[in-house]
Amino acid sequence: MLKGREIGATFAPDEIGWIDFEARGKRSIKDGTYAYATNADAIILAYAIGDGPASNIINSRRPGDALDLADLPLDFLRHHAKVVNGTAVWAAWNCSFDRAIWNYATAWFPELEPHMIIDVMAQAVASGLPPDLKMAAITTGAAEKKEAGDRLIKLFCLPDSTATPQSHPEDWKMFLVYAAADIEAMRGVFKRTRQLSYAEWQECWAMERINARGVGVDLSMVAHASSLATEDKSRSAAEIQRLTAGRVKTVDEVAKITAWLLEILPPGGREILLKREEETDENGEIVKPPKFALRRAQVQRLLAFIQTLDRNNPDYLKAERVLTIRLWGGSKTPAKFAKIEAQHVDGLLYGQYVFNGAAQTGRASSKGVQIHNLARDTLPDEPGAIDALLAKCSYGELVQAGGNDDPVSRKLSLLIRPAFVPSEGNDFVWSDWSNIEARVLPWLAGDEARLDIFREVDRDPRVPDLYTRTAAEISNVSYGEVTKPMRQRGKVVELALGFGGGVGALLTMAAGYGMHLEEAEAKAIVERWRRANGWAVRFWGRHDQNGSYGLWGAINRALLAPNTVQRYERIHYCFKPQYLGGSLLCVLPSGRILTYRRIKYERVEELDDDDKPTGQFSTKLRFSRGYARVVFWHGMACENVVQAVAADVLRGTLVRLENEYPEGNMNVRLHTHDEVVCETELSLAKATEISLRYQMRRGFDWSEGLPLMSEETVSPYYTKHEG
Repeated sequence: MLKGREIGATFAPDEIGWIDFEARGKRSIKDGTYAYATNADAIILAYAIGDGPASNIINSRRPGDALDLADLPLDFLRHHAKVVNGTAVWAAWNCSFDRAIWNYATAWFPELEPHMIIDVMAQAVASGLPPDLKMAAITTGAAEKKEAGDRLIKLFCLPDSTATPQSHPEDWKMFLVYAAADIEAMRGVFKRTRQLSYAEWQECWAMERINARGVGVDLSMVAHASSLATEDKSRSAAEIQRLTAGRVKTVDEVAKITAWLLEILPPGGREILLKREEETDENGEIVKPPKFALRRAQVQRLLAFIQTLDRNNPDYLKAERVLTIRLWGGSKTPAKFAKIEAQHVDGLLYGQYVFNGAAQTGRASSKGVQIHNLARDTLPDEPGAIDALLAKCSYGELVQAGGNDDPVSRKLSLLIRPAFVPSEGNDFVWSDWSNIEARVLPWLAGDEARLDIFREVDRDPRVPDLYTRTAAEISNVSYGEVTKPMRQRGKVVELALGFGGGVGALLTMAAGYGMHLEEAEAKAIVERWRRANGWAVRFWGRHDQNGSYGLWGAINRALLAPNTVQRYERIHYCFKPQYLGGSLLCVLPSGRILTYRRIKYERVEELDDDDKPTGQFSTKLRFSRGYARVVFWHGMACENVVQAVAADVLRGTLVRLENEYPEGNMNVRLHTHDEVVCETELSLAKATEISLRYQMRRGFDWSEGLPLMSEETVSPYYTKHEG
């Protein structure tokens, strides 16, 4: 039996059936898997049982038409009977897609439930391979996908495709060969990568059930917000032209905005924009002109800087408004309303999560509307702004709504979250873990003094919390003297510096919170924080002539002694030279493994500020992630294990919420990295809140000593508004 199998080869070869659908869609796949699948016909089902040959299932009566139950051969049905009984499983590349096609784009197929299929893509990504079957197959030396695939898909599968097996018989034969080749490629990748544990597949299935359940959206609000977002693009362009006297036409003209700002802002603003100083030769001739940047980080730092300038200077106020329009008018976030319109199916948004989407942590990634990336800020009068949208307000009325004078694009960005709603007669009940990464970090490092701060605050919220204590440390004041703005500074410092970040990380994080720091001030804060938090510095570690300790020391010892386990506190590393070109395995407290594929020290040519080779080289530790080579350093090692452990807490909690209740689940609709959102009947809201709180704070056998705390909310819509 498959159930309960925890280690080793989770599935034996004869327990796996491999499937891959080709479908003819009436909508673009960009509209989302479920919107696509509910408007598509499955026309080919390539499959193999165990190590058997790959075959194709088509509608033999009408080739090119949708598949139905009568087309399924006996060996396929026999394997599916084993799947239903729990003694076998199906496997696909991106199983969300194939499961949706099976259930919605065929006729009379038996339902394929989430726990009946595993995702080879998730397993490949966990080993650092690209999430693309062709590239993963090439990288591992498995069977390659056929190059003609894209052409054949365009010919037979797209909404405007007109080809049929009858009109293009030779191309149809090639398409069948291509479909079967995908099975060989997928099976080859699976056999060349480390199988995920049964516990990890349970986490995958829990997430797939949430994907399949979907979440409600207020279509009336979404439609009007989408139309206002379109109007805002043209209005933002008009306003930025007026403010710059016609020198800048749109928010996307970065070079022109930068040049205009350089004329208006004082030297401190120029320093924020400066990426490279002017270079001259011995005769004073300019060799390289200065280079400036206006990325999001610079915009945020400039906005914080302008707050420190003369508020009566009209030029500074214009610059502030232009930067605000650039920050939010240049954002693609309001376009999420149009994405919701395109992707919903009967008012529900499905399939928003990719299990194991982040290779080095195992975090879920979000697609479609990208729920992980919703703004956490809120409008002062959020209910008023929502009412305005529901009343089909004009653009001018939305300018006045919300309780502040933010640009409309900013207001719309803050109103995406409230567009998610439960069905009539229900409430959302959700829970956030409090400071989960800030708790995981000292737990992994074994620093009980830091953990005791959280335990103290959990017992009595009136005692000074971590951010208050940090603010007091960096400001040299007592806890009682810490003001609200000072506490905010303490929060920024903790968030920026815990993973080994330095001055740059602190300046960027501070700007994101609307706080301006001078570089010298930031440097002093970094030094003071590191002196006060030696446990964190030791956890990041080092490996040089002065010693080898911490995570970085364990990593380097593992590389020097292949196949031996090197440990630091709760984290273990082992270098496997034969696995995928030489891979460093990181074993988490849960037993889950992170993989750094093809890791090695390399001589790397340095690049200048224009990303051009300089001719100078340095030695760096790098590994392969997805399609690229990535530099590995102690801060990344720390961040990876902390976020991975936090992800394990979420993944395990989702499994419990799906499996441990009489009705089968707690009706989870959404989740982020530190939050779970359930839907419940109004009369059951309190009971759901209590159950959710219990599960969020419960912990696991492997997490003993990790203090978990959560805060629960009940609301008729999804929001972060305190009211």
